[in-house]
Amino acid sequence: MSFLRFFVFNLLGHALPILIALAAVPTIAHHAGVDRLGALGVVLGLIGYFGFLDFGLSRVVTRRVAIALEQGRIAEELTELRGFLWWWAVPILTAMTLLLIGLRFVLGSFLPAGPLGEEMARSWIWIALCIPVALLTNWLRGALEGEQRFARVNLLRTVFGALNFAIPALVSLVWPTLDAMVGFIVLGRFVGLLAHAWACVQVEPGVLWGHAPRQAGSGKKFFQEGGWITVSNLVAPMMMFADRFVLAAMLPATAVAWYVTSLDVMMRTQMVPVALAGVLFPKFSEATLSVSAASIFHLYQRSIRVISAMMLPLCTAAAVLGYDGLRIWMGDTFAFHSYRVVEIIAIGIFVSSIAQMPFSWLQGVGRSYLTARIHLFELPVYAAGLYFSIKQDGIEGAAWMWTLRVSLDCLLMLALSAKSGRRTALAMAGSGACFILCAGYLIGPERDWQWRVACVAILCAASLLLAWYALLNREDRGEIGRLRHAY
Repeated sequence: MSFLRFFVFNLLGHALPILIALAAVPTIAHHAGVDRLGALGVVLGLIGYFGFLDFGLSRVVTRRVAIALEQGRIAEELTELRGFLWWWAVPILTAMTLLLIGLRFVLGSFLPAGPLGEEMARSWIWIALCIPVALLTNWLRGALEGEQRFARVNLLRTVFGALNFAIPALVSLVWPTLDAMVGFIVLGRFVGLLAHAWACVQVEPGVLWGHAPRQAGSGKKFFQEGGWITVSNLVAPMMMFADRFVLAAMLPATAVAWYVTSLDVMMRTQMVPVALAGVLFPKFSEATLSVSAASIFHLYQRSIRVISAMMLPLCTAAAVLGYDGLRIWMGDTFAFHSYRVVEIIAIGIFVSSIAQMPFSWLQGVGRSYLTARIHLFELPVYAAGLYFSIKQDGIEGAAWMWTLRVSLDCLLMLALSAKSGRRTALAMAGSGACFILCAGYLIGPERDWQWRVACVAILCAASLLLAWYALLNREDRGEIGRLRHAY
């Protein structure tokens, strides 16, 4: 029951920002222009990328706090965490900020000419200031998640995630420039940092306040534990955001906006697996010490079945409604050029959602070196494939390369995680991806509206039936029924 409640909290924390984004994106496009919308997507991608570069410490904090709670030694653990925060993390983040500010003069020659390039140059200092804010916020969120305070975490995520989209939309009404929008986003994130600090003080003041000794070897121990997570956090976001940067270098800004907007909307659907993985990660961390490890293995297997069943109808709906949804939201021209991107990315989203479970499992049980090695292997393959696919097929080529990369990622993650249920998970990923692929290619602007309506109804109903009867087993369906009656 508690995990269901925590999952719902996490899901709601990701859902409201998406609703705000649906209204914010066309507002920005109308008032600031499609070119600035594309540039804002690149800037937010850069901020998001650096936000992942927290040396793996947010997950280390979550894991260590969860284990310390299980073992009844939370006071000792928080003392060590405080020492590392004040003696290591804060000075390093300060140095990173100064380095990034200095890089502004190096990167200026790579920016496009004209007003947009000047606005991007002025935005750089805001980007540099945002990095320590984002990383410290991740640290505090990690402590709250280790304490399993998901209600507080997701209240904060809901409010400040929504502001992340609402702020640039509101600013574009008055100051439709890139640097103004980015500056106010950073100010909003600073307020978010203060709110996370206040939440930590309310839950467990020891996260921030108290004796903070500089222990010999503390930094080395933390960085060893978070080192491989850092590699994943360096490489995985690099692959996640590389497509938009390569596109910006190879194609016009309008084409980048077609791709980035479609990708960003689809990526928001990953709130479902991310919400579930966020709840399960502290529990997976206990698998190495809990006497009930068998039940945690069972929980891991069920999480793969449940996330597959939840994401198949969602991704099918995205694939079959891609053209008409974009046409209503962004107009005919935008929809015509980008609906295939949505259909292709929907396949990758489904497969990537399954990969979230073995990824969290491997990092939760302390085998983050495996996830890092997977990402290091994928990076050069993806980089080469991305260049040639964009050169050959433009934004659709980039979408296919992204989908192939996350499919390889899922395959390798499943192969290296818990053996039990591996074949079933691979079968789910493969059959679900094929279903979404076929569904997407049955619908397009060349079909009349009657055909599209009929296909949407039939395919969405079929995906629900497959999710319920093929992806979930009898035990899962019974458990869901009991939970439904309980609530």
